[in-house]
Amino acid sequence: MGIYLSSPDTRKHSVEGQGNGVQYGASSMQGWRLNMEDDHISEAIFTPNSSLFAVFDGHGGCEVAKYCAKYFGDELKKNKKFSSESNIEEALKDTFIKIDEMLTAPEGQAELKTLKNDNDGSDSFAGCTANVILIHKNVAYCANAGDSRTILWSNKKVIALSEDHKPDNEIEKTRISKAGGFIIEGRVNGNLNLSRALGDLEYKKNPALRPAEQLISPMPDVVKRAIKPEDQFLVMGCDGIWEILTMEEICQIAENGLNKVSKITEVAEEILDRGLATDTSQGIGCDNMSAIVIKLHCK
Repeated sequence: MGIYLSSPDTRKHSVEGQGNGVQYGASSMQGWRLNMEDDHISEAIFTPNSSLFAVFDGHGGCEVAKYCAKYFGDELKKNKKFSSESNIEEALKDTFIKIDEMLTAPEGQAELKTLKNDNDGSDSFAGCTANVILIHKNVAYCANAGDSRTILWSNKKVIALSEDHKPDNEIEKTRISKAGGFIIEGRVNGNLNLSRALGDLEYKKNPALRPAEQLISPMPDVVKRAIKPEDQFLVMGCDGIWEILTMEEICQIAENGLNKVSKITEVAEEILDRGLATDTSQGIGCDNMSAIVIKLHCK
């Protein structure tokens, strides 16, 4: 059996909502892959002053993505730097590290086994990228580990709020080398084609290194941006939605859709459909796809 279905599964799982000055539509689609390994968070009213959105793109299984979607919000709320509003950026970083710690604990390992697609009781070796948007009091914080993305459409221009973490990036390459790893054809130790993620615990076993220094780092980069009047919307997505369409094309689809449709989920669904390959011959447009469109300045 190959890694693709004979025809894509184009059924969509979509949700929408609004609150705290934003309106969102989120949609996910299995596509050509044999299983769905993405998950997401979409909470317009995360707290009275904040909204939380996230995309988790699983690899090697769905279980870490599911785990993150289940626990990330709760752990962020527990963080004193978040609840006291003393340091939102550090609270987000702490939560990424905390999730990895939870995954290594016996309770976490046991739960991962129950979340696996095959549920065969074997150990999990899965991981997931994590791209998180927290909008708190009209300031957007984007925390990213991996190659999922968030972009902002502002004054007819794309502003990237995250940068893909790939092994060949100079900062990533240096860390991987110091941790005793190597890169072959853009893959860490010839395997993973990304350099930061949650889970992937077999790459994080060096007791002499801090979490951010391991072969695969769970530490996110955090970008902070005050939301301006000209900022129209955000688009979040796993790497699958960016393979065929450019960031500008995706924003044009979103802008046109937001002016025409009554349901914002239709905009997210169109992004998925437009990013799906007609066949698997080129190997792009064949991944699981998840997208969240977040409209700003909503009353």
